[in-house]
Amino acid sequence: MASTKFTEIAAPAVAPGPLQPLAEAAAAALKASSHTISVFESTTGGLLQAALMSVSGSSAYMSPGAVTYGGKQAAVLLGADLSEPRPETKAEYIESKKRWTAAVSRRMRQEVGAVWTVCEAGACGPTFNVRDEMTAGFSVVFVCGPVEFGAVLHSDHARREDNMWAFTSAALDFIAKSIAEASASSVSQCPAAAPLLTITYDRYGGAEMEVPETAAGACTGRFDQELKTAVDQAMADEKRGLWLKVPVACAGFLGSATARGFKFHHAQPQYVLLTRWLPTNVPSTLPPYAFTQVGVGGVVVNAYNEVLLVQERVSPLPIYQGSWKLPGGLADPGEDFATTVRREVLEETGVSCHLEGIVSMRHMHNVRFGQADLYVVVKLKTDGDDKRPVITMDPNELQGARWMDRETIVSLVVAKDYKEPLNELISFNNWQMIEQALDGPLIEGRMLGGLRPAMFYTAPRQASNL
Repeated sequence: MASTKFTEIAAPAVAPGPLQPLAEAAAAALKASSHTISVFESTTGGLLQAALMSVSGSSAYMSPGAVTYGGKQAAVLLGADLSEPRPETKAEYIESKKRWTAAVSRRMRQEVGAVWTVCEAGACGPTFNVRDEMTAGFSVVFVCGPVEFGAVLHSDHARREDNMWAFTSAALDFIAKSIAEASASSVSQCPAAAPLLTITYDRYGGAEMEVPETAAGACTGRFDQELKTAVDQAMADEKRGLWLKVPVACAGFLGSATARGFKFHHAQPQYVLLTRWLPTNVPSTLPPYAFTQVGVGGVVVNAYNEVLLVQERVSPLPIYQGSWKLPGGLADPGEDFATTVRREVLEETGVSCHLEGIVSMRHMHNVRFGQADLYVVVKLKTDGDDKRPVITMDPNELQGARWMDRETIVSLVVAKDYKEPLNELISFNNWQMIEQALDGPLIEGRMLGGLRPAMFYTAPRQASNL
């Protein structure tokens, strides 16, 4: 996100007194916009939150916040250590607070889900933690929401309590002005061109919303208003599940989306998809994102009945380093089993081959990223007239590759309960897959007709004799 320019402002003179008058303008703006706010303050010591809460009806707009007084100790509340090395000069001190307030505001807006997040930090006096002479208090305030605003408030004295009240009053004014600016920008300052959301309705009583690529650079305030209108209409129409697709070019809108109750469903290099379930009395029936990866291994056999085995350059676990295994890898989107393994074998070894049939499947749960893993083993025969194709090994993927006859393979197989490193050996599980491919029946696959490409796998047939 681009850096925000901080405005230098003289702190107002505010005497300690009732809190409610200080917060009336900010509270009115929050209520009128139906926005929520979360406050993380340091120098003001909780006065900001107390002032906002002193107004009747504050529960409609207040979200959880914290008093973050004390650098590294605040990490317990923030979930991240955003502290910096102790500055040596007044200028460095103020700059460090600018970075701190912006980082906390932006991070916690995503964490808490409020429309607005405010962070305040500085020094009230009478003493200051910098070496050069500093005689007056200051406060840095960063307001993060549909618009962003940063300010440095400079006091002309070091009276602690007076500065706390002055900084609180100014920060509350910044909140009111930021909300007004966001509201105005959504109506008058943003181009009134094409909508920032396209909406279609599905067969399940839901709505599919999509932000077009052309929305990149549009006002966040305008998007927030359009999204609010769309959600309100969906509620009025008694819709159930909402889907929101946001392209990477419009990632600046994600804060508004999460603040409006949307949750992340999945992300791809080109977009992020979010969802929101509207009914409060019915559990969500929105399907989760894909939770199973597909890997394919190939028992590649040449004209001499030898099997192609490889050693990975880096094995997933140290115990498997240097072991001999089947070539293969993870399927890419749109690939069937045969396409995946032919591609992987060719990339890793330079050997071209074709499918004979499916050998076996292994289904395992809680693998990488918590996903399930479906490992499919297929049998392949080498292409062409070369009875023992030359192996051209990819050194980025493999540290070894060779043809092995059955006798050699059997001599390297370890027992099922073998617990030692498998360097230059073959695991019992890999041998089971190889043996099934050489001696057992195969599952056949054929392409199905229909709207989408699909492979149909049928009952085993007897494997041809080798």
